[in-house]
Amino acid sequence: MKKYFRELSVAGALGILLLALAVFAPAFYQGQPLLSLLTATAPKLVVACGMALIIIGRQIDISVGSQFAVSGACGSLLLAHGQPVAVALPVAILAGALMGAFNGALIAGLGLPSIVVTLATMVSFREALRWKRQGELINIGSAQWFGLSQANGQWTMIIIALAVLVAVALAMRYLAGGGGLFTRSARMRKPRGSRASIRGW
Repeated sequence: MKKYFRELSVAGALGILLLALAVFAPAFYQGQPLLSLLTATAPKLVVACGMALIIIGRQIDISVGSQFAVSGACGSLLLAHGQPVAVALPVAILAGALMGAFNGALIAGLGLPSIVVTLATMVSFREALRWKRQGELINIGSAQWFGLSQANGQWTMIIIALAVLVAVALAMRYLAGGGGLFTRSARMRKPRGSRASIRGW
């Protein structure tokens, strides 16, 4: 029990908050508003999975918001020009991967501090998108919900986000790379002069 005290404390606080909402704001639990809330949270869950891995690796990326916006704009522009979701979605993912690879090349390749690199790229990506679009909205029509009805599209987004969360959790638990990331992070936290630091960690 003591081992998971922090996690249980957060879960308990969340449970108390949800009970308070049930008593004082029962409208919070109505179907459509709750579904809309979950839908709005789903993309953030996907981003949080990646950010968790970065933070475990003792780095930081403050450009994820700009990257998310640029990736979404790339996919949306393709949809607005008549391309199917099967084309727009991989392109949006590829755009995000390229921006992340660019950050990684500067950080890992040149040894620059991650906070400095991602601060610079955050401003660069954001301002480039603002200059290109001038705040103009992109109308993607029915493709907004993967070509499905609104309710089915919302559930699709939620299921995809949960699938990403489960996949990341399983990868961190059972793949060698995930365990190595935890191990390396733990070794880096050891005080100077320990065996881990002597070995170069």
